[in-house]
Amino acid sequence: MRQVRDEKTLDIFAIPEAHNCAPGDCTYSREVAQCVSVILAECRTGDRYAICAELSRVSGKDVSKHMLDAYASPARLDHALPFWLGPVLEEVCQSHVLTDWLVQKRGGRVAYGKEALKQELGKLVMTRDSAMKDLNKRIKIIERLLGSEQ
Repeated sequence: MRQVRDEKTLDIFAIPEAHNCAPGDCTYSREVAQCVSVILAECRTGDRYAICAELSRVSGKDVSKHMLDAYASPARLDHALPFWLGPVLEEVCQSHVLTDWLVQKRGGRVAYGKEALKQELGKLVMTRDSAMKDLNKRIKIIERLLGSEQ
């Protein structure tokens, strides 16, 4: 029987590695602009005018459509997305693209919603099982000590 390698399932035991920051290699402005572009393209809350209005309302700072277009353009390197606006943009557009990109660059993994709860449940079950093994071991030791007295 042939063994088939599953390319679609993520390896949960693979250790992520941080991006190696060599001199001159950490110019991320194009990548951030591409992430912003993906966020805007996948946003279901409306067009860019509606997104700008919501960004302005939520952040308390004026964000125009022209500014948003500049943030999403890899050719406009002089207009980078301000760091403080990243989480606001993700919240308004209901996206995790920038967060996932940053976590991947830093060599980590992130879980959201049910996936995060499943991971927490797994940790709790492992803690419980470990505590039960320890408890059973201690009970056997005590029973052995009590049995030798009789």
